Parts: sequence; structure tokens; C-alpha cells
Amino acid sequence: MRTKDELFREALRHIAARRQQAVTAAERDRAAALAAHPELRAAEDARTHAGLTLTLAAARGADQTAAAAALKAADERLTAAYATLGLGPEGFVPHYTCPTCKDTGMVNGRPCSCVAEAARTLRREEINAASPLALCSFDTFELDRYPAEPEPELGGAPRDYMGKVLAYCQRYANSFTPESRGLMFIGSAGLGKTHMALAIADTVLNRGFDVLYTSSAALAAQLGREHFDRAAEDPWLDACKEADLLILDDLGTEYISQLTISVLYELINTRMLCHRPTIYTSNIVDSSIFEARYTEKVASRILGSCQIFKFFGTDQRLKRGGKR
Repeated sequence: MRTKDELFREALRHIAARRQQAVTAAERDRAAALAAHPELRAAEDARTHAGLTLTLAAARGADQTAAAAALKAADERLTAAYATLGLGPEGFVPHYTCPTCKDTGMVNGRPCSCVAEAARTLRREEINAASPLALCSFDTFELDRYPAEPEPELGGAPRDYMGKVLAYCQRYANSFTPESRGLMFIGSAGLGKTHMALAIADTVLNRGFDVLYTSSAALAAQLGREHFDRAAEDPWLDACKEADLLILDDLGTEYISQLTISVLYELINTRMLCHRPTIYTSNIVDSSIFEARYTEKVASRILGSCQIFKFFGTDQRLKRGGKR
């Protein structure tokens, strides 16, 4: 998991590699054309000779009229040679992916928009490797999988209720800012909590914000490795602290230790102080159990910083005929 700075540098490296590929391809095409068309090589050589002649005349202070006329004729000859190959007057120019910065990553001394786009693509790939992000969007959140019959605890139909939750989350994602309030989705397994969180991530990523996803079990395991192996240099905690939106999935599945509680508190407290939102999901629906597991200090910060939604219904994965 990379920090924003690491992601930016990686995006620049991708764009630099893209530029090198474009330049190499143009040089390869030019070399092949020169080998296949002697008249093109002759025209290029004549253009080079005429250019040098004009430069020498200017350096000596001599009359440049004849040299300039020769250069113009050589330019026209080379343009005509290019045209026979279906090329423009510039000949074998590289075909850059981003015409704005020509794959340099910079425009007028500032990062080009293509750098942010490359960084978002890299982050999306990172999240895809750890979650089913590619399968999760608001469009694929199927309300008809929730019961239409009233739920006693809810006092209404889960389908209607989940429709309201879906609408809220869509508004949340479409109006997200790095100062938005956190969310917490609780409920039994297979009710769409992760799907909803990733649907929000999908929209927020598309809007240009930095989003990180991790399961709580993976985060706890990684932080343990970092704590005991300082040479690992894999700053998950720094990346999680600074992301515009962090999704911490499946709270309650991680191995709990004093280290886990300490680091979790540090992460949550830092994000709260910086007003950076986190989306949590958990199968723990009893607040007393949640507090007993994470301590009152951690639990109060999580629960107090979030809008909490309880998911109702039956396991969606079982309805699909899959295995839990």
C-alpha cells in the first residue's frame, strides 16, 4: 500500500516509461522507413546539409540568401517525401498518450492532469488486488435481494429501508469531501456492507480523491510485521493516515493484541484530528461487545465519528447459491 507521495512518484515513472515507448516506436518506424525508401534518406540528408550550410553562413556573416533558398527547397522536398508515406510535414513524430504534456508529466512547471489520472489508475489496481472493487458499484447493488416483508426489529421492510440507505450513500459519495463524516455499516455477514463501501470508493475515486481499502485483518497483520521488522519499509500506517478516504473492512476479524489496539487508536485518532473520514464495516452489532473488544477509548472514537447504518435482510451470498 503506497502513500500519496509514493503513488505520485510511481505515476510519474509510468508516464516517463510511456514517453520513452513513444519515442522508441517513432525512431523504430523512422529507421525502417529510411531503410525501405532511399529517396527519403536522400531528402533527409539534403535537409541536414542545407541547414548546416545556412548556419555556417550566418556564423561567418556571409550573405544567407542562397543558403536560405536551398533550405526552403530541401524542406519542401522532405515534406513531399513524407507525404508519399502518408506522413505530415513533421515526419516521424512520437505519438504521446497525453498530447498536453507530451508524456512529460508537467505543464508550465505544474503536474499535468494525466499524472493524477495515472495515480488514480494505480490506486484502483491496488484496491482491486485486495477487494472486488471492479464488481461493486451502486448500479450493481440489487435491492430486490432484500426482503419485502416487514422486519420486526426494523419496523418495516428491509428492501424499503435499504433503498433509503443506498440513496444516502449515493449522495454521500457524490458530495464527498475530505472533511465528510465517517460511516459505519454493521450487520450480519453477507448483507452488502462491503459492496456498499466499495461502491462509495468507486465514485469517490472517479471524482479524483485518494481512497485506500484494507480489511482489518490484513491491516493488523501488516502493522505487526512493520512493528517487529523495521527494515520492511512498507508504510501502511502512513498511507492509511493520509488517505482522503479510508475503508476499514470487517472490523472484528483481526487478531486483537495490545499492539493492534494501540496502532488502531493511533490511526483513528490521527484521522479524526485531521478530519479525514473513514468507512468501517463490521459484523459486530452489539455496542457492548464492540467496546469490550476494542476498549472504550477506541470504540468511542469510532462510533462517535460515524453515521451508523445497520444492514437488515438475509445473506446475499447464500441467495446467489455461493459458499460463505
